[in-house]
Amino acid sequence: MKLKEIISQKKAPCEKCPYKLGMIKTLANPCPQCKLNGYRSYEWFRNMQ
Repeated sequence: MKLKEIISQKKAPCEKCPYKLGMIKTLANPCPQCKLNGYRSYEWFRNMQ
């Protein structure tokens, strides 16, 4: 595992997530899936901006 992945697993990036901040709207809440897939949804949202 990469060090960056290990660090991201310990602390959720939710306080910076564009979905949580209301900058992005989705039909379904991506948060449960985001946590399960190692916060890849967060990375995808962040790269979309």
